[in-house]
Amino acid sequence: MSRGRTSRHRARVRPGVAIWWDAVSSGRFFTPWSALVAVPVSAIVLAPYATVDTPLELLSAQFSGLLVAGILAVALLPVVLAEQRIPSSTARGVLVLAALVAAAVARPFLNDALAVGAFGLGTDPAWSERIVTNVVAWVSVLSLVAVTEQLYVSSRTARTRLADALRTVTDEQRRAGRYERDTREFLTSEISALRTALAALVASPLDFERVRGFSDGVRSVSHRARERAGLELADISPDDAGPSAIETARTVFERLRPPAPGLVGVIFAAGSAPFALRTEGPVFAAVLIVGVVALCLAVDRLTRGIACRSSALRRGRRLVGLWLGAGIVVAAAAAVVVGLPSFIPVIPAIALPGIAIVAALCAEAIHRGRVETRRLGRALQALVRSAADQTSSTRQDLAHASDVLHSRVQSTCVILAARVDDEIATPGDIRDFELAISAGLTDALGARRPGAARAADLAETVAIWRPVLTVSSAVDPAATVAMSDALVTTRVVAVVAEGLVNAVKHAAARSADIEVRGAADGASLSVRVRTPGRLRSDAGAATGLGLAGLGPSARVFQNGRDVVLEASVPVGADVG
Repeated sequence: MSRGRTSRHRARVRPGVAIWWDAVSSGRFFTPWSALVAVPVSAIVLAPYATVDTPLELLSAQFSGLLVAGILAVALLPVVLAEQRIPSSTARGVLVLAALVAAAVARPFLNDALAVGAFGLGTDPAWSERIVTNVVAWVSVLSLVAVTEQLYVSSRTARTRLADALRTVTDEQRRAGRYERDTREFLTSEISALRTALAALVASPLDFERVRGFSDGVRSVSHRARERAGLELADISPDDAGPSAIETARTVFERLRPPAPGLVGVIFAAGSAPFALRTEGPVFAAVLIVGVVALCLAVDRLTRGIACRSSALRRGRRLVGLWLGAGIVVAAAAAVVVGLPSFIPVIPAIALPGIAIVAALCAEAIHRGRVETRRLGRALQALVRSAADQTSSTRQDLAHASDVLHSRVQSTCVILAARVDDEIATPGDIRDFELAISAGLTDALGARRPGAARAADLAETVAIWRPVLTVSSAVDPAATVAMSDALVTTRVVAVVAEGLVNAVKHAAARSADIEVRGAADGASLSVRVRTPGRLRSDAGAATGLGLAGLGPSARVFQNGRDVVLEASVPVGADVG
């Protein structure tokens, strides 16, 4: 195996272990979902079937397993309460694992005590095999349930934060749209009024007072344009909102996605191996493990094949059907080995598809969390950029109109006023004046000036984010000079936008600190976005496309109680 493949493999393994440990130590390992899965596993899969021969004995064994599940649930209540109160995550994880293993070890003895004492069933002396099976079953299945539940919770929290931010920024974009439209109407109306005044001015004899009066009107419009350029978006009423997207409810089948290859087979084989070893010896146990893993890998491959060509609903139904078929195949093989009549084959027929469904829900939780938060994050960044660019362009249009009216148009008026104060203006003077003023008014209106608008700078971008987050920014003098380059500013804004999206995803607090500083060698800028919060447990499972787009220097990490995104932006000769 090459070094690159090894590193990718480690990158997949480490986040997987981290996700599992975060679920174990989260303080919410034992939940109603744990009980919902534990009850059928106890009553159906792990019931004391060793001496069962009749349907009545089958029901007795299953009822015995159900009673044991109730006893263990009551015994674990102190652990459930303790894990919610222990402040140390490590202590919580150790407590949960110890309690889980203890319950799994005690379960076979409790099963036999009830089965023999209350229901008259026979005992099963294979304690070690049964203990191993229980430990494997409880640790793996309940861990999958906990991981799935935790990922759904964290993903739902991140999606809710992003969706709330998206709604807030959408309001800002609607304000930006209203600002742009009102500005266009303002400039059109004011320039039209100046054109009417110009026509009236040149249609009658010119004198100093009349030219100065027109010049005062130009100056007044210039000042109002400059004032409008400084308006805050918060002072502008947004346009009416369009229809909001409604998320449709998904069925259980639509929530199923092919689990990690080999996961189901390994869990089932580990739980079945002790039984195979006890009944037929090590050779048969090895054959069973290889056969089960091979069968499950084949089903994994089939489920992935159909997933590429099916809707979510059809994919889930076919996945359940294929794993039910695999369970029937294993059950038939068990019936041949154990012999008939026996209820032992019922176990794999239920357990194998059951494990697969829980693992499929876990896979969907991971996938949905990554995909939807990434989609919402991209939409949020795009909306912020659009609103900031739109606002920036509007302000530039107003500033341009003010500058043209104040300098170019007023200067032309001053020149003509000085001329008519000393002598009568000639028809040529009037014609040149009219043409110059008309051209200046056209320029001030800025109708379709190609390439005139410039992308929003850092301040404009931060202003759009402020309704979502309390943002503070510190830009040192070297960075301020470097950011006079539009490309450098665009790259800095991209880093900041990614950091603020991460702040919304990972931070319960609504604040962020931005630092932009020049490097000692002057060849780059260091951009850091710091926010209180904690990275999601699956944040390292895959490199985000947004982070990857910021270059190899970009990284996001946990620093104490803060989530930090940092990246380097080249400046000067290195910008290209």
